Amino acid sequence: MLEQIIAAFQKIYHCDPDFVLRSPGRINLIGEHTDYNEGFVFPLAIKYAQWLAIRANGMQEVKLHSLDLDAESVFSLTDFSEKGEGWIRYPQGIAFMLSQDNYSLTGWDGLLSGDLPIGAGLSSSAALEMVVARAFSLLGGYSWDPKKMALLAQKTENQWVGMNCGIMDQLISGCGEAGKAVLIDCRSLDLSSYMLPAGTVIVVMDTMVKHSLVASAYNERRAQCMEGAKFFGRQVLRDVSIDEFAARKDQLPELVMRRCQHVLSENLRTLEAAKCMEENDPERLGRLMNESHASLQNDFEVSCAELDIMAYESQKLDGCYGARMTGGGFGGCAIALVQADKAECFQSDISEIYQKRTGIKPNIFITEGAQGTSVVYSK
Repeated sequence: MLEQIIAAFQKIYHCDPDFVLRSPGRINLIGEHTDYNEGFVFPLAIKYAQWLAIRANGMQEVKLHSLDLDAESVFSLTDFSEKGEGWIRYPQGIAFMLSQDNYSLTGWDGLLSGDLPIGAGLSSSAALEMVVARAFSLLGGYSWDPKKMALLAQKTENQWVGMNCGIMDQLISGCGEAGKAVLIDCRSLDLSSYMLPAGTVIVVMDTMVKHSLVASAYNERRAQCMEGAKFFGRQVLRDVSIDEFAARKDQLPELVMRRCQHVLSENLRTLEAAKCMEENDPERLGRLMNESHASLQNDFEVSCAELDIMAYESQKLDGCYGARMTGGGFGGCAIALVQADKAECFQSDISEIYQKRTGIKPNIFITEGAQGTSVVYSK
């Protein structure tokens, strides 16, 4: 991939890049729709990423060519009065938020490419935001703080793009660890890394049903969670105990009650998942994943027919400990915790079953934890 990026940059800009950077996408083992409730999540940076080659241009503008889309766009670093459309709004939004925090902005020419599927629920937008933030830090001469930049990227999503996401996607893209999943406390941003149970792998199963969270009911779910927290006199659901919820849940509107029930139970499942990894217990971890999917399907209602087929058919297969949807929902990917020595057969079987039931050929791959945002080439 590196050689391809450099060659493409040379062809378009007729010079070598100063740097090539990459920032990975992610899956989430467990802990869905808990991040914006200041709860716990358990993501894993994956092997697929957004790649960016850059060269300082000495101007107050960024020129960015998307190799995958065969598109080019330019935006000013001094005038943010007009928002770009489509993919360019993410890099432009990062530049705007950096300027608002008084970071110096240096113009550059860039080539963007990646092997991260767009719209698959693997956080391609967060990876794009983080790789662009890294580019500005390199050329602007300021130190790279992935936690701080993840917060800035989240602000970009919330205030510039209009997507009220939590911090998980940007933080794991910036702070991922090779070979490990990372438990994140979304209030303190404390990180704890864990190895998967011995002899297991994560199989990622793209349903090929694209989702668009900005146009979906994602923001509606967040508002319902806030309504629930307000009922209990709290800012976020993180601060509501499961006992307090059980005692008063019948006083909540039924829909809000189910949203709260998912978040509170999911936080407990996520913390228990860490114990499963410490104790090398794949069976219990798998059951927690199964419970998580059912909760997302029934209480939070962010699954879809294709995700349900992928998850429940996976759970039936030999060698699978557990399976669930991953990401915001409404399409995208499911994941399965599978015995490593049975993973190849599992991939073949679930692909055949899913295609037979839906008429859709899925994209299925094995992944392990990958390093977060990094510089992979410097001139």
